[in-house]
Amino acid sequence: MGRSDSGRVIAISPQALHRDALVATLTASGAFSVVEGHCDATATAAYDVTVVDLPGLGMAAVRAIVQQRPTVAWGGYLHTGTVSELVDAGLRGYVSVIGSQRDLVVAAIRVASGEVSLPELNASVIRLTPAEQRVCQAYLFDLADVPRALVATELGISERTLKVHLSNVRAKVNSTAANRVELARHLRARGILAG
Repeated sequence: MGRSDSGRVIAISPQALHRDALVATLTASGAFSVVEGHCDATATAAYDVTVVDLPGLGMAAVRAIVQQRPTVAWGGYLHTGTVSELVDAGLRGYVSVIGSQRDLVVAAIRVASGEVSLPELNASVIRLTPAEQRVCQAYLFDLADVPRALVATELGISERTLKVHLSNVRAKVNSTAANRVELARHLRARGILAG
């Protein structure tokens, strides 16, 4: 991505680790002429886009920021009600915790350019069958530390059946998650399972 002559971005997070990671990602992209980090929204300089740590700041603080500046919210899981509420307040972009660094940079560039970068909030709802829900709940949450074969035994199904259900779930959420933790993160991020 080419360097911008006017792109100014601020990353706001009360957590130094998150703030530093956001600043490092945005700086490494080379897309912005100025990248700064702050622990709160008291910075008064003019920025083309503000990237906020949604879980770190909380809904009330982010809502106040989006009403003042072009903002991308980063972090947390995509729950359409929460994101829709922030969009109604003026949010211009959102990248969930499972988004990539590239997703964050692209969202910030779009918002800095006056565009919107939001997930499809009205996308068709992904529904799991009762058997898929039962398998996911057991395999990913309730028995997360138990080997797959024992989870299948506990559920009264074969290990092959368990694998088929998990494969179907991965396909429904378009996930290439290689392990339980990643798949659970994808399901929570889409609001499919609370876990």
